[in-house]
Amino acid sequence: MIALLFALLTATMGLNYFRQTMAANALFFFTLALSVYWLKFHATSQLTIHL
Repeated sequence: MIALLFALLTATMGLNYFRQTMAANALFFFTLALSVYWLKFHATSQLTIHL
């Protein structure tokens, strides 16, 4: 999942480089929402440790 987030942010930087700012902004906010979901999922998931 973290590799996907880095790939999306790299695509955002590429879009900004080629002056596609509207698409870059949309992709950035999509990536931001995805990263907040990922953080919330991992922060609230229960640990399964079998000793």
